[in-house]
Amino acid sequence: MYKNLNNATESHRKSIHPDVTSGQVISVKFCVYLWLSVASVVYFTSCNGKKVEKFFAGESFPDQIVKNFTMDKYEFETRKWNFFAVRGDVHEKKKIINAKNIKIKFFENNGKPASIVSADKAIIETDTGDMKAEGNVVIFSLLKNTTIFTEALNYNEKSGRVSSDSFIRQEKPDATMTGVGFDADSDLSNITILSNVKVVKK
Repeated sequence: MYKNLNNATESHRKSIHPDVTSGQVISVKFCVYLWLSVASVVYFTSCNGKKVEKFFAGESFPDQIVKNFTMDKYEFETRKWNFFAVRGDVHEKKKIINAKNIKIKFFENNGKPASIVSADKAIIETDTGDMKAEGNVVIFSLLKNTTIFTEALNYNEKSGRVSSDSFIRQEKPDATMTGVGFDADSDLSNITILSNVKVVKK
């Protein structure tokens, strides 16, 4: 369900979805929002003032094309992540958003950025919040001062972890590590490189 909430206040938003009681809310802040479930709301925006294009020619076209697409995820009024894309193609029936030239910011509980992901494209599953980024993927951890380069990255909303099955290169201040596949928290703490690990000291 889509609604225009361009001028909505906080009390207005709560009156629109009064049944949301779990606290797991992706907050509405700008122009348009989409229900993910009873307890989880997602919003996305086009904030350059331009009209959002719509296509009706068939299922091969997206339902909406949103320029300067933005999505935020909140839990108990704490922002978990922010997603930005130069373009987002919304497929309502498939419950996915195809995004191009993306950037994701993951946040600490205190609201400070923990890590930043950039990639050529990504797919968001709107019913789960899971994401998959592809093409020139870079994830930089501000907390750990480490960067991972790879070609594909998965984010699991339920666990809050990132992973990949692709070749990776991890750059740390004192070493370069390479391998195939990894699993970590979204801030790149508790990281495990899965196989073919090589370490070169700097």
